[in-house]
Amino acid sequence: MQPNNDEQQLIALIADYNKPSQAACKAGEPEVGVFFLYDGEVLKSGTPFSVDGLHGLFKSKKYDHELLWKSLQRPGIVPREVQYDEVPRGRVEYDINEKKFCVFADPCILKDRNALNEINREFRLKSANTAEPQRDRRYQCKQCAG
Repeated sequence: MQPNNDEQQLIALIADYNKPSQAACKAGEPEVGVFFLYDGEVLKSGTPFSVDGLHGLFKSKKYDHELLWKSLQRPGIVPREVQYDEVPRGRVEYDINEKKFCVFADPCILKDRNALNEINREFRLKSANTAEPQRDRRYQCKQCAG
């Protein structure tokens, strides 16, 4: 089934919209965004730093954890019976004053050097321009809360 003219225009518009993001990814640019650590794996939604917008003193991804989790539940990547706030999670932002990327995360993640290394790799963060990971009270999984 071939897309009709309106669908073709929409596909072309989406492709044009995504070109800057795709180019930045190919260039290995660091990303900002949100992530989960589920079953030993980093599950993320990130956007290249130059593509995302300014939110207060930080450049950060507008996508939130709940939406990401639901998008992972639909195809069965994560279980439907597990709620997003039960899982260790965090966010990568860019502090415009300090000129550094910041990883804010659940205490479970902060204790796991392998997970932090994977987050840095997935978001293409380099140690020279990345602050020490920090705890964020918004991110507290079921294990840390209980």
